[in-house]
Amino acid sequence: MSGTSSDDRGRTTLGVLSGALARKARRSVTSRVNDKLYISLVYRREFGRFPNLNNPQTFNEKICCRRFDPEPVYTILSDKHAVRDYVAATVGDEYLIPCHGHTTELTPELYQALPESFVMKGNHGSGFNLLVRDKHTYSCQQLAGIGRHWLAADYYLVSRESHYRRIQPRLLFEKLLLDEYDRPPMDFKFYCFRRPDRRDPEIYIEVVQDRFTDFAVDYYDVDWNLVEVVQEKFTTGRRLPKPEKLDEAIEVAKRLSEGFDFARVDLYLTAGHVYFGEITFTPTGGLKNFRTPAHDRWWGQLMQPLRKPFTPMPYPETVDMPWPDIE
Repeated sequence: MSGTSSDDRGRTTLGVLSGALARKARRSVTSRVNDKLYISLVYRREFGRFPNLNNPQTFNEKICCRRFDPEPVYTILSDKHAVRDYVAATVGDEYLIPCHGHTTELTPELYQALPESFVMKGNHGSGFNLLVRDKHTYSCQQLAGIGRHWLAADYYLVSRESHYRRIQPRLLFEKLLLDEYDRPPMDFKFYCFRRPDRRDPEIYIEVVQDRFTDFAVDYYDVDWNLVEVVQEKFTTGRRLPKPEKLDEAIEVAKRLSEGFDFARVDLYLTAGHVYFGEITFTPTGGLKNFRTPAHDRWWGQLMQPLRKPFTPMPYPETVDMPWPDIE
């Protein structure tokens, strides 16, 4: 068997370096672009056209607008640490995954106090998750290094979702949830749409299967019928048995999404219990691969403002002061 020649190794190394330099140059350029333009460029790269961000009509366009013009409360409720207080006050702390601690630096003392299994999370963005089945497979130094890397990451610069900008990064250590097959449980993501002319939200449920291996999603209505939402290649098309705690989970999602024209509430249904995962206001960053443009417009029409935009009263040309003139 022939080995790899030095020329081949040199070309491989040069290719890796060239790719790294190209990515660095691209980041240098895009970091100077304002959020709205950056989001438009990414959208065009994904879908081949620019979004209408001045008069958004589709779901993706409306979510893109939230990325650069969010409501202030999004910051608090997107913080995986701060949101726990909201969940406890709204539906009860029995829906919270037990937390073993939170910190800005993993110390040997905290490491020793952690149980044999847990999940380490970053509170300030997406993708900061590590499932630890056996603590002894990671040294304190290894976990601390991963934690420092996460905490140093500015998720806003990566995602341009500006409500993440003010979240103070922290590490959370939560109970490791496993299903009856000793696997991480399926995600149930409740897309809750509220309209001013209806009391109850319209809800569609995304079920994520095998997210760490063979990722696939299916969508259901509240009566547990499969519905078409995203492109067929992302789905299994196989209807799962209706979860035992589905009705309770729907009620939890309704209460946690109260007051928002749209919010996605992520829950875990495992071992006869409903656990809160997170609240998301900008799912997929407005880059969801809908089955057709009509599906994108359908969900866009479900997002209707609950309140009329505030229009300040104009000042009168003259104002009568409530006190006499002083000479």
